[in-house]
Amino acid sequence: MTTLQTINGLAEVAENYGVLLVDQFGTLHDGQTAYPHAAEALERYRATGGKVVVLSNSAKSGEDNRERLKGFGFDERHFDAVVTSGDAAQAAMRAGSLGPAFQAGGKIHISGKLGADYGFGSFGFTTAWPDDADGIILAACQEPDRNWRQQIRDLLGAARRGVPIAVCNPDLEMLTPKGVRPSAGAIALELERSGAILHTFGKPHIDIYRTALAAAGNPPPSAVLAIGDSPEHDLQGAANAALDGALVRTGIMIGQDDAALLPRLPKRADRPWLSLAELRW
Repeated sequence: MTTLQTINGLAEVAENYGVLLVDQFGTLHDGQTAYPHAAEALERYRATGGKVVVLSNSAKSGEDNRERLKGFGFDERHFDAVVTSGDAAQAAMRAGSLGPAFQAGGKIHISGKLGADYGFGSFGFTTAWPDDADGIILAACQEPDRNWRQQIRDLLGAARRGVPIAVCNPDLEMLTPKGVRPSAGAIALELERSGAILHTFGKPHIDIYRTALAAAGNPPPSAVLAIGDSPEHDLQGAANAALDGALVRTGIMIGQDDAALLPRLPKRADRPWLSLAELRW
């Protein structure tokens, strides 16, 4: 039976793990301010000799997210590396594994916040409206500024004619100043139901975990703890990579009780998932 084991902080389990894979949004900060004890927790963990990799479903690169994290008070004292779904998508495009649409000169529509190129501006793409595009980069949901179903309608025609879509943020939900809203992954699922061809990057898919573990020196899975606020992404990703996982009750988990949460947990009978109210030492 899948169960949750509540702990008060990382100090209770730190000696069991040499590496932490830590989610960003909803775990380290809420998009506006840092959670009050997160920086101290990471700094104290690293003082024990442990490594920390921030693992984020951000469509922007790890380097871009390093800069953003500085604004929340996180720097080289708190983590060893930052790995994102955007990094994984960019690597696939450079390798040519997404086909000619995503190579230099391809007609690409970037779907996300208005005017943002999410780091894909250097790839030599020709920008296009969805109906004229040969490929689509789904980088972010436009909620709460614009209803997510309007964004689906923008992309629906292209999806139905088989235009490939690179999903660079597979999160189903996100925390916004107006509460929890659907995220880009929810848009991708709706488009898939209409026949869209998706190439999805980030948690819970295994490729991003291989990259993150390589950045940490390829430790054995038993030495790694994945921490985040999403059962479907952080814990499911941990399960896919045979890692232990801890769910923080911040971010999209605010207000969720155990009864509602348990059906969302990945099935695991041999050991419990950990749970803590917030990331703290």
